[in-house]
Amino acid sequence: MISKPGVARRHGWYHGWNIVAVAILAQIAGNGLTVNAFSLFLHDWAAALGTKISTLQLGLAAMGLGSALLSPLAGVAADKYPARLLFGVGLAGMALFHIGISFVTATWQFLTLFGLVLPGALVVSTMLTANALVSRWFVRRLGLALGLTAFGLGAAGAILPPIIAAAMPALGWRMVWRIAGVIIACIILPAALMVMRDRPTERDGLDYLTGKREAVPHSRGEPSRVRWRDILRRRSFWLLLLAYLPMLALYGGCAQNLEPIVTSRGLSQLTAGALLSALSVSQVASTLLMGMLSDRFGNKLPLLGLALATGIGGLIVAFGQGIASLGIGFVLVGLSSGLWPLLAAAVAAEFGANAVGRAFGLLTLFIPVIALAPFVIAKTHEATGSYTPGLTGLAVLAGLGACACLFMRERHRGRDDDAGNAPALNEAVAPIC
Repeated sequence: MISKPGVARRHGWYHGWNIVAVAILAQIAGNGLTVNAFSLFLHDWAAALGTKISTLQLGLAAMGLGSALLSPLAGVAADKYPARLLFGVGLAGMALFHIGISFVTATWQFLTLFGLVLPGALVVSTMLTANALVSRWFVRRLGLALGLTAFGLGAAGAILPPIIAAAMPALGWRMVWRIAGVIIACIILPAALMVMRDRPTERDGLDYLTGKREAVPHSRGEPSRVRWRDILRRRSFWLLLLAYLPMLALYGGCAQNLEPIVTSRGLSQLTAGALLSALSVSQVASTLLMGMLSDRFGNKLPLLGLALATGIGGLIVAFGQGIASLGIGFVLVGLSSGLWPLLAAAVAAEFGANAVGRAFGLLTLFIPVIALAPFVIAKTHEATGSYTPGLTGLAVLAGLGACACLFMRERHRGRDDDAGNAPALNEAVAPIC
C-alpha cells in the first residue's frame, strides 16, 4: 500500500487498539469458564452426572490435546482467511459450547463437548488467531499490543472465579453457563464482527507500523511464502521450543499442585488461596511487562530473564517452607506467563507477520510433550513423600531453557522502531528472536 495524493489519513486513535480490546474479550470468553474457573464446577458436575472428579478432569486433558493437534491447521487458517470469519465461527462455537454444557445429563456428553466441540472453537477465537492478526496491525509497540492481547488469559483467572463463586449458590451452575453463552453470542461475537479487519489502511493512520504518521509499503494480503518445512528448518524455531516448554511445564507443575504443595508444608488452605491469587496477579503483570520489554530490548533478553526467574522460582517452591518463601517462589513461577507475547513477537520478527499463525501453531503443537508435568509432580510426591525432586528437576530444565536463549540472535529493536525504522511486514529474513 502506497500513499496516494488526496487520500485523507487519520492521525488520531489507531483502530489496531480496538482489535486488541476485542481480542482480550475473546480470550476471556474462550478461557474464562472453560479453564480458569473449571475447578469451581467440579463438585456440582460430579454430583449432577454421577461421576468422579478425576473422570471430569479428562475433559480438560482432551481439550488441551485437541487444541494442540488443531493448532497447526488453525495457524494456516489465521494467515490465510479473514479474521472476522475465524473469530465469528470460533465465538459462535464457544457460545454453543457453553449452552451445551448447561444441558448435559451424562458424562459422555460432557467429555464429547470438551474433547470435540471446544478445541476447534478455542483455537480459532483466542490466542493463535489474535497473535497473527495483531502482528499484521503493529510494528511499533508490537510487544505491548501482544502483551495486552495475552492479558485476557490472566484477567479471566483474576476476575471471573470470585464472581462465579458468589453467583453459583443463587443461580446454579447450569444458569451460569447459559448466561455466559448468551453474553458471548449477544455481546462479544457482534463486537468481533464489527471491529475485526485483517490489515490497516491509509485511513487508519499508520504511525504504529512505521513510527511516523505516513503511509509506507505494506503487505497487501498476499499468502505467505513460508511453509511448515521452512519453519522446521530454522534453528530459531527449535531454540524457542527449548526455551518455552520447560517454563510451561514448571508453571503447570506448580499451579496445578499449588494447594497440596502448600498444605504439605504445614500451611492452611486459606494460605493456598492467597498464594493462588498472587500467582494470578503475577501472570497478568508479566504479560504486560514482557510486552513492553520486547518493544524496548527485543525478545532474547526478556526471554532469557524470564526462564531464569521461572527456574529460580521453581527451586524456591521446591525447598521453601514458610509463606514468604513460597509466595516469592510462586510469584516468580507465575511470571512465566509473559512468554506468550515474547513468543509471538519473536515469531513475527523471524517469519514475518503473514506467517505468524503458521509458525505459532507449530510451536503450540508441542505442548502435549509437557502436558503430563502436573501428573509427574504429583506422582513423584506419592512415590517419595516430597515435592522437592520433581520440582527441582523441572527447575533445572527451565535453567537449560535459559541457556538455549543464549544462542538466539536478533536485530535490536526498540529505538529503531521509535525512529520509524521498523522492519517490513513482509517475509522477514532477519535472525530471530
